[in-house]
Amino acid sequence: MAAPVRAVTAGSVALLISAAASAQSYPERPIRLIIPVQAGSSTNDTIPRAVGQRLGAALGQPVVMDNRVGASGQIGTRAAAIAPPDGYTLLVGYTTTMAVAPSLGNVGYDPGKDLAPVARIFTSSSLIVVSSSVPATNVKELIALAKAKPGQLNFASAGTGSTPHLCGELFKMVAGIDLTHVPYKSAGAAITALAVGEAHVVCQAAGSVTPLIKSGKLRPIVVAAVQRVPALPDVPTSQEAGLRGFEFESWSGFVAPAKTPPHVIRRLYDEIAKIVATPEITGFIRAQGAEPALMEPAAFGAYMAAERAKWAKVIKAANVKVD
Repeated sequence: MAAPVRAVTAGSVALLISAAASAQSYPERPIRLIIPVQAGSSTNDTIPRAVGQRLGAALGQPVVMDNRVGASGQIGTRAAAIAPPDGYTLLVGYTTTMAVAPSLGNVGYDPGKDLAPVARIFTSSSLIVVSSSVPATNVKELIALAKAKPGQLNFASAGTGSTPHLCGELFKMVAGIDLTHVPYKSAGAAITALAVGEAHVVCQAAGSVTPLIKSGKLRPIVVAAVQRVPALPDVPTSQEAGLRGFEFESWSGFVAPAKTPPHVIRRLYDEIAKIVATPEITGFIRAQGAEPALMEPAAFGAYMAAERAKWAKVIKAANVKVD
C-alpha cells in the first residue's frame, strides 16, 4: 500500500511544480484584449484601454487592443467566448453584453458559463436628464408633467434593449409614469436629440452628459444611485428624491474565456489591482465621469449574476423585445 501513496504524492508534487513554473513563465507572448465597442466611443473603450496598456508593461508583454465591434458588442464577446482559455485572450465585459443582452434573445454565448470574471474596473452612475426646453427642474415636477401629459413626453436611448433604454423603463416603473421610448442609433445621437429639443428625457451615464449640463444645454434631474456624482454635487440621488428602487449603475471590467487557469486569472487580477490603484489611473477614470470600483474575480462573478437577474426582471416587466 505504501508504493501507490508515494506515487500519488510524487505525481502531485510534479503537478504543483509544473503549475508554479507555468505561473512564473506567463505570459510568454502578446495578449489580445478584445474591446467590443468602437475605439474612443465610450468609457468601455477608453478606460480599459488605459489599463490594458499599463498591464502590458507590468507583464512584460504587449497587450494588443482588438476593437471587435458589431451587434451591440455581441460579436466581440462571442469571439472571446470561443477563444482558447490560455490566458492570451481577454475581453472587456460591460453591462450590456454581460447582464442585459442575454435576456433579450440568443446572443450566441452564456456569460455565466462561457466567460470567467477577472476584475471589475469601474462603475458609472446614470442621470435622468431633460432638454432645457422641458419645464421641469426636479423629479417631482417632471413626474407631475408626465402624468399631466401621458405619453406625450419621449425618452431617447441608444437603441431598443440598450442600457439607456432599460434605465428609462425602470424610471417609468418606479415613478409610475408613461413616457414614449424613441430609439436612436447611438448614445451620441440620443444626446444630440435631447440637446436640440427633439427629445425630452434621457437616462445616460454621467460622464457623457456632464459637459452639456455645465454648458446649460441639458438639465439634470436625478442621479440613479445612492451617492451623488462628484462632478455634479448639487444633483440629488434617487433616494434623496424619494425614488427608492431607481438605481442604475453601468460597469465594466475584464473577463476571460471560461476554464482559463486560475493562476493566470489571479496574476492578471493582481496586476490590474495595482494599476487601478495608481493615482494616474484613478484620476483618469474620474476624469471620464466614472469611479474606480475594483472587484476581485469571485465577487465580480457574483455581481454579474445578480445584475443579470435584475435586468431580466425589468426586461420581462417592460416587455422589451429586440427585432
